[in-house]
Amino acid sequence: MPNYALLTCTGMDRPGLVASITGVLLECECNIEDSQMSRLGPNFACMLMIRMPEGMVGRQLHEKLATVTGQADLRLHVQDLRPEEAADTRSDRPKQLIHVYGADRKGIVHRISHYLAGYQINITNLHTEVIHHAQPLYVMMIEVEIPPFVDSGKVQDELASIGKEINVVVSMKPKDDARF
Repeated sequence: MPNYALLTCTGMDRPGLVASITGVLLECECNIEDSQMSRLGPNFACMLMIRMPEGMVGRQLHEKLATVTGQADLRLHVQDLRPEEAADTRSDRPKQLIHVYGADRKGIVHRISHYLAGYQINITNLHTEVIHHAQPLYVMMIEVEIPPFVDSGKVQDELASIGKEINVVVSMKPKDDARF
């Protein structure tokens, strides 16, 4: 039975980091089953769920990655996962995309996420960005799963109202099968 690990890595961004990390994973016969990698400001951050070959554990993977991460001055954490923790827990509930944009200010993420939590709406992906122009523009995209007992039309209307209260535009639409 294969073993799984959650690998997280952070450090200053530069070209070649993904290639270096994934090269070691390939040499170790590991498979990336789920991942998020991004540049945040001047930093690089990644989270990878890795299926390792039978018999390999996270400590061994950490040791294999140590040279690459040490040379690139990256902070690395590898956590073993039980098979049930690594199982694909994505539901077959339809997903919705929520787009938020407007003037940048504190509290936008909290206000929207607090509202969603009140309806037990699960956030499966969230991305924010400030686009710097003469007037900075705040953009947030949220992928959510709405429980079957929640009226998505009501959620869409209430999110639009919240947007007006905090002076941003909030819209929601069904997500197609492509990731954003």
